[in-house]
Amino acid sequence: MKVRTMKQKYSFGDFRIPVTFFRASEVDSPEPNATGQTEVYSALCFAYSPSAKDYTVLSSAGVKQGVTIVMPDTRGQFIPDVSMTAVISDYRYQGIEWNILEVRPDFDNDRFVTIVLGAIQ
Repeated sequence: MKVRTMKQKYSFGDFRIPVTFFRASEVDSPEPNATGQTEVYSALCFAYSPSAKDYTVLSSAGVKQGVTIVMPDTRGQFIPDVSMTAVISDYRYQGIEWNILEVRPDFDNDRFVTIVLGAIQ
C-alpha cells in the first residue's frame, strides 16, 4: 500500500523575519510616552504578498495594503486573534503597524499558522 505524502510548503529555515504581536494594555498610564499596548509574543515568520483568497479578506475590511505571514504553530503557547496588532521588523515594512484580520491554523499538518495582516490607516 502506497502512502501518499504532500510536499512541505515551508521549512523552519524559511522563517527569518521577526514579528512582534501586541495587545491593548489594561493599564491606564499617565506617562506621556505610554502607547497603551503590551507586547504579547515575538516569533520568526515568512512574509509574502497576499493571495487571491487573502485579497477578499482585505477588501471586505476596506484595507488597501496587506501582507500574509506564516509562522510555526505554538501549540497553544500563543493564540493570535483579531484584536491584536503586529509589527514586522523588516526594512520593507518599516514604520507600519498591522491589524490582524484573519488567523488560519493549518489543520492538515498542524505545523503552521497563517495570519492575514492589514495596515492601520
